[in-house]
Amino acid sequence: MKNTFITLVFVALGALFFAPNASAHGDTKPLHGGVVKVEHEMVFELVREESGASLYLRDHGKPYPTEKVTGDITVLAKGKKSDVELTSAGGNKMSANIVIPEGAKVLVKVKEDGHHSVTVRFTF
Repeated sequence: MKNTFITLVFVALGALFFAPNASAHGDTKPLHGGVVKVEHEMVFELVREESGASLYLRDHGKPYPTEKVTGDITVLAKGKKSDVELTSAGGNKMSANIVIPEGAKVLVKVKEDGHHSVTVRFTF
């Protein structure tokens, strides 16, 4: 009985020790109805809209301001490639005048002065 209890305690402690921390860089639930990816310790949410696309940036769960961020978005769909610039839309939002069809592969590249660029891949 004593050996069983000790084994159970070690298994429980091991499960707690090796459990992944899912919220290390903030919540990865979509806040705007888009697709969420985590790259370079930041959360990127890409939202398809009727007349374009929006990208929302978060860092450790907090909105990341985009006024100094530049970027572009590349959509690969139906054998065609479309490239458009992403521009700051205030707060943590960037926008692009591009349509993302179902089944598309999307590459988003963003850069801020003094930092290296980050490329994020999405699939719809």
